[in-house]
Amino acid sequence: MLKRTKILAGVGAAVVVLGGAGGGIALADSSTPAPPSSPAPAAASAAKHGKALLGRVGHGEVTLNGKKHQVVDLQRGQVQSVSPTAVTVRSNDGFTATYTVGGTTKVRKAKQASAIGQVAVNDRVFVVATKAGATATATRITDAGAPK
Repeated sequence: MLKRTKILAGVGAAVVVLGGAGGGIALADSSTPAPPSSPAPAAASAAKHGKALLGRVGHGEVTLNGKKHQVVDLQRGQVQSVSPTAVTVRSNDGFTATYTVGGTTKVRKAKQASAIGQVAVNDRVFVVATKAGATATATRITDAGAPK
């Protein structure tokens, strides 16, 4: 008897706005019950690679597809100046950018929810921002604190 099995596997990695999460999807159509599934090896490998790659980002810009294309800036660096409405970050290659901070900006410091008032000059941060024209608005700021 011939058994037909179709498997479709997809892997995606997105930077977060999304926090750099990776994931996988597996669908199966089989005439026999499938054993409990675990993540596909390719999906696990891609997620691990995506996280490792995100950990090496200094700064960059990506365009996300969708109904409305969205431009997202990413930057890892040291805070040069900070106020309730803006933060300026300098990466280790000298690239400097200023991001608008608003009420929807999520700030995390020491792995806890925080506020822009807790971010200090010289802190090491990772910024995710959406860009509209020349304005980049921080959606997420992850603060690792001052260098040791």
